[in-house]
Amino acid sequence: MNQRAAQENHDTKTQFERAMSELNIEPITAHSSEAKGRVERLFNTLQDRLIKEIRLANISTVAAANEFLEKTFLPEFNARFSVEPRTKTNLHKKLNQIEI
Repeated sequence: MNQRAAQENHDTKTQFERAMSELNIEPITAHSSEAKGRVERLFNTLQDRLIKEIRLANISTVAAANEFLEKTFLPEFNARFSVEPRTKTNLHKKLNQIEI
């Protein structure tokens, strides 16, 4: 579908929306500037802080950066900012096998 048709028909779904619908996933969108700001701050924090941490660790290769990200940065970041879920119940649905 072209852009003009999508603009004229607001019921037209994007590819992402179509995929979410097929998987019976209801997206939760940020409707407030506060919620959007939290996401933007997170991305800016990750982008800004990660680059600085990589430089401080004298990392100059992609392999070393990936290892640092996995073994050092993310565990420390998650320990500092993660929040325990209200319930430990796993609400994920099993995916159907799609044969191609």
